[in-house]
Amino acid sequence: MGWLDLGKLRLSMGRPALDFHSTPLQAAEVVELASLLRTPTFMEALAANGTTNIQTSVTGVTASKRRFIDDRRDQPFDKRLRFSVRQTESAYRYRDIVVRKQDGFTHILLSTKSSENNSLNPEVMKEVQSALNTAAADDSKLVLFSAVGSIFCCGLDFIYFIRRLTDDRKKESTKMAEAIRNFVNTFIQFKKPIIVAVNGPAIGLGASILPLCDVVWANEKAWFQTPYTTFGQSPDGCSSLTFPRIMGLASANEMLFSGRKLTAQEACAKGLVSQVFWPGTFTQEVMVRIKELVTCNSVVLEESKALVRNIMKVDLEQANEKECEALKKIWGSAQGMDSMLKYLQNRIDEF
Repeated sequence: MGWLDLGKLRLSMGRPALDFHSTPLQAAEVVELASLLRTPTFMEALAANGTTNIQTSVTGVTASKRRFIDDRRDQPFDKRLRFSVRQTESAYRYRDIVVRKQDGFTHILLSTKSSENNSLNPEVMKEVQSALNTAAADDSKLVLFSAVGSIFCCGLDFIYFIRRLTDDRKKESTKMAEAIRNFVNTFIQFKKPIIVAVNGPAIGLGASILPLCDVVWANEKAWFQTPYTTFGQSPDGCSSLTFPRIMGLASANEMLFSGRKLTAQEACAKGLVSQVFWPGTFTQEVMVRIKELVTCNSVVLEESKALVRNIMKVDLEQANEKECEALKKIWGSAQGMDSMLKYLQNRIDEF
């Protein structure tokens, strides 16, 4: 259906369809769209038409790819990733992630069913937190964090937010900000090394959490973007603190304000990524290095991370708190809602 088939939505709401595909939206139609988006009827029509992929500049995986992923989600392991799984290894069942306890480490993969393109809503974030808490308490020496499919993470799930922000903005914006605060704090406070394998686009919160992890390896095809101002949002994931420290103020502002897209090589040059590997050998390169790391003493790994991270932990927690307060303020305001609606309208105009 593309980004949003307004013709079908209008019909499902008892209104005559308009041809949005052949002509651009007129001013009156844009105003009508804004009014439709604010009504409960719009949400009912949205659900009825299956339009759940209004999120970021990524157009989304195709239906065939989605079926491919869904068909394989319940198999012993995702064949596309080609990770070896021993008979003695155990799996934990979640809805939006896949968790595997392997020899010496825990592997967490984003594989969302409640959202498109591995985007993050409170349900997804809670599952990741649960998996990290389990790994923190067991004998895992480290955590490998990656994703199923061609996209790493598209950041926040905007359709989830819009459905709820149209009801009680202040109440729901507080809930969303709290979910992000807890999610980010889990990464900040995690004592064992977190290794990230970025297989594809990392956008918004999917990119901003990377500096909170310890090693980031990227596929050559991956790219990184934080277009916060485009969809009417302030920075998240401590990026207001970590990006300037990592890449300098000028480059950080270009990403946070202008939404500059970085290639994997550019991200590596700026310090956001540790190493970049060729797509054909990405998985093998990651697993070779993971197997080397798990041979290290667990105490040495944790103490080494503590020496590097503890000095900045308080600063990160404070940055996370301030960012979430700013998000709550923006989402709870009429201007914040209008900015988000404007973003959606621009996406429809482009479509």
